[in-house]
Amino acid sequence: MSSTFFGLQLSRRALESQQIALNTTGHNIANASTQGYTRQTANLKATTPDTISALGGKQSLGTGVTIGSITRARDAFVDNQFRSETSKQQYWETRQDNLSQVEGIMNEPSDSSLSGDLDNFWNAWSDLSQNPEDAGARSVVVERTVTLTDSLHSISMQISELQSNIDSNVKTQISQINDYASRISDLNVQIKRAEISGDQPNDLYDSRDNLVDELAKIVNVKVTKTLDSGFTNGQVSDYKLEIGYPPQTLVDGGVYNQLVGVPADPTTGIGDNEITMVQWSNGDSLELGTDVGVIGVGSLQANIDSRAYLTGLQDKYDELAQGIVTAVNDIYGSETDASDTPPKFFDVDDTIPVTASNISSSVAAGDIVTGAGAAGDGSIAAEIASLATGWSSLKDSDLDEMKDKYGVSLGDFYGSTVSQLGVDVQQATRMKTAEDVLVSNATNQRESISGVSLDEEMTNLIKFQKAYSAAARMVTMMDDMLSTLLNMGITK
Repeated sequence: MSSTFFGLQLSRRALESQQIALNTTGHNIANASTQGYTRQTANLKATTPDTISALGGKQSLGTGVTIGSITRARDAFVDNQFRSETSKQQYWETRQDNLSQVEGIMNEPSDSSLSGDLDNFWNAWSDLSQNPEDAGARSVVVERTVTLTDSLHSISMQISELQSNIDSNVKTQISQINDYASRISDLNVQIKRAEISGDQPNDLYDSRDNLVDELAKIVNVKVTKTLDSGFTNGQVSDYKLEIGYPPQTLVDGGVYNQLVGVPADPTTGIGDNEITMVQWSNGDSLELGTDVGVIGVGSLQANIDSRAYLTGLQDKYDELAQGIVTAVNDIYGSETDASDTPPKFFDVDDTIPVTASNISSSVAAGDIVTGAGAAGDGSIAAEIASLATGWSSLKDSDLDEMKDKYGVSLGDFYGSTVSQLGVDVQQATRMKTAEDVLVSNATNQRESISGVSLDEEMTNLIKFQKAYSAAARMVTMMDDMLSTLLNMGITK
């Protein structure tokens, strides 16, 4: 049965509910520019009605309004799409950035590139073959040789520096993943505590989702939310976060795992700082996937793939240096009698393999062997110069081996390396451009659902303000009615 103050109670509920709705709208407006904020909605619902006797029977009389819940405007499917495309975009963006740095190191094509130095080296020998006694031509051969070896040294050093930089990035990303895992785990504990009490901690949900969004830039993520069967109110959830491919658990409720970077074995000679794999602290390997066309996601995998790419590129330059040394030295000592030790134009130590970082020549201009005879007839210089186009000047025993390893010529071998880099850069650029479009579309779709529209919020302000004013007017009317009732029969 309704009391004398029923109307005031109904008006009080209306005032409280409309004020909460106004405050929620104000919260949205205040965070309209906050990164990762999700628009919140105050959901009003009618309160439980009273049963009164009227019209000869029982009737339900409404008791007003209350706030049923304050929810976020969020779509889990759109979130998953956004994170998936973000992971792919970050992979190709990081890949493109690393390959662009490699392009800068190679500096092809240009007058100061390695291919230009290699051409100048062959041309210097060609000029010497025509003037074998010319001191100037001999000096040019020495200068071109120094330029060529210095270029190989510089490229090798820059590749090593880029590898070290990528290793540092990988270590930083591993630390970031571990930090995100710890923070998400802490948030899971706070959120669950709030949900148990019946609360919906929307701002904590946003904080957790923002961390997952940042994590998705580094590695692919999979989020699984299920209801905790230990609570019957249907509001308490379990939150599990997995990374890698196939998915492996990073965070499960309040428990999280940690990652470590595994350096190369120092005995391999690769370098102590190289990160060869990422694994869990218990020793299990983190599987990131290998097929970049399908599974290539996250900047962590891009850096690991780029590290392997640079190792392969370094091997190519080492092979080129070995080919130059082998071919030139083979011809350079070809006129030597079988009983004598053949001279070497490039320095060779049988205990240390030739690489791009250590290739060198210590032959002085006056000591250069140009051909047969005391003064040299230029035949050796001509044969070395012919290496620019092929292997016709090599001995048959070396001819097949060089063809199998280097193709038509050393220039062709290096040219194919440059061409492959160009193809890889184009692929990375094309894939990044495509992913930029997909991420933009996913962002717009997400923003249309979760973003704050100031126009819409201003409309809500007016709506809730009018409702609040009407409820306040109702309080005034009820007060007047009660005053009339209390003052009835009182006369002056």
